[in-house]
Amino acid sequence: MKSLFNGKWSMVNGKWSMANLFTRWRHRRQRNRKQRETQQTLQMWALLEKLFDAGQISFDRKAHRLFITQPVASLLMSRGADAWVQSVHNIYNYVHFLQTQQAWDEYMQREELAAVRDAMKDTNPLPSGGAGGGSLSRSDIDRIRLARRQQIAFSDMEPPKVEPFEFFIIPLSTEVKVEPIAVGYYDPNTGEMDVAPWDEVQSLLQMQK
Repeated sequence: MKSLFNGKWSMVNGKWSMANLFTRWRHRRQRNRKQRETQQTLQMWALLEKLFDAGQISFDRKAHRLFITQPVASLLMSRGADAWVQSVHNIYNYVHFLQTQQAWDEYMQREELAAVRDAMKDTNPLPSGGAGGGSLSRSDIDRIRLARRQQIAFSDMEPPKVEPFEFFIIPLSTEVKVEPIAVGYYDPNTGEMDVAPWDEVQSLLQMQK
């Protein structure tokens, strides 16, 4: 049968059937979509990095609270309710990524140092059979740390939990203490969000006293 693709592809007797062509086309589309999504994520995280560096967005890891300045929040809200929720979700994904990266680095350092300590105990053991205290050269230490690093899998570490958090929309100010404009709650596991003006929250708190 004559090829429908200028002699390159044959529907029956050629190297590729129509089914194979569509399979390859679907795979290429999926690959291109993943590449676009990855590029979009990198661009978004680059923007978030600038906003964090500029103090427009911040996250209190100890209190588990997100702070967004009013100009940034207003811009994100202007795109609609769904876009606003997605923006808060994206911000938390970025924060969680940084937390996971930090936890991984700290875990790796602990494991490497533990491997070095164990090696030092095994060097020049005491006559009584106790742990030794021999010294290791710089190259020995580097070799031990590298060997331990290569043995560690990411699944060995327990990453930070994805948990609900409070967020505050605050005025753009150089003052250390500012009163929030609005306060909210977001659960990244369910996508549930609540947000209310700060003065209304204060009124409710006064009523409960």
